[in-house]
Amino acid sequence: MIRGLSVNDTQATRVGVAKQHNRRRGYTMLKTMRGILMTVAILTFAVNAFAQSAPSGRWWRTPRIVKALNLTGSEIQKLEKAFGKSRREMIRLKNKVEKEQFELESMMGQRNLKEDAIRKQNRKLEKARSDLADAKFDFVIDVRRIIGHARFQQLVELKR
Repeated sequence: MIRGLSVNDTQATRVGVAKQHNRRRGYTMLKTMRGILMTVAILTFAVNAFAQSAPSGRWWRTPRIVKALNLTGSEIQKLEKAFGKSRREMIRLKNKVEKEQFELESMMGQRNLKEDAIRKQNRKLEKARSDLADAKFDFVIDVRRIIGHARFQQLVELKR
């Protein structure tokens, strides 16, 4: 027994301190999660911004660009192959983003709000978006690897 406090008072004090500690720990975890989500959002934005500066579509089929970049038949074949692989993956990932978005919207539309489940679903949606951005960026890297640094820079300038 603490001096001047009964056993019940001491237990109540311990419980209060434990609750306060758990609240602080929860707040710290929340701040950490916010930081992680912000980092993911910033990285996703950066990847998308870079991917948008690169040309889209099958630009290697445009005679003006083929001539300007002096693309070889072998390079065009490699670009076609990389595009086909990338396109299939992006279609799959776009479908996943739409599915996760639909699930989140459905959960938000329910009468009973299940916050933990909604937060978990939002994380799934953000992961799917991040995966899609990564796939887009992977194609940009493939293009850069196939045509090299100088012609990639030239391509970016041509598309501005």
